[in-house]
Amino acid sequence: MAAAFSIEADFECSLDHLWSYVSHVPNQDHWVFGMSDSEVVGSGEIRVGSEIVGTSTEQGKALRVTMTVKEFDPPSRISWENTDGHTPFITVITCSGNQTSSRMSYHVTLYPTALLMKIVMGPLRPLGTIIANRMLRQEIVHLRRALGEQA
Repeated sequence: MAAAFSIEADFECSLDHLWSYVSHVPNQDHWVFGMSDSEVVGSGEIRVGSEIVGTSTEQGKALRVTMTVKEFDPPSRISWENTDGHTPFITVITCSGNQTSSRMSYHVTLYPTALLMKIVMGPLRPLGTIIANRMLRQEIVHLRRALGEQA
């Protein structure tokens, strides 16, 4: 039972600036909810097949998360998939724009395995959707701040 959530946002910066920020893995720590210590394994250039590790704090519990880059098409698309056995998810970020403005589509699909997540994304799905959409909107606010824009 997958649960998908999306948001689109416009930014007052160039496509290159937006792309260089969202595709630089350590920057996740500044805008992605609950993420810290994000890095590309081996500190190499990011590409399809790269592994990303980080710490995700959920409900006060810190979990080490490993993701694999599935798509990398600069400056327009990047996606990664959780591959470590925690709540499986796929994130897809698509960017477009020009030298003065840009747009980002941010799509997250969860594949709940834990009982609580199955309940929140099953019978309580409307509540889960509200919570997830609020988190995505909050991440966009954090991204705007990180990019130097007014939130």
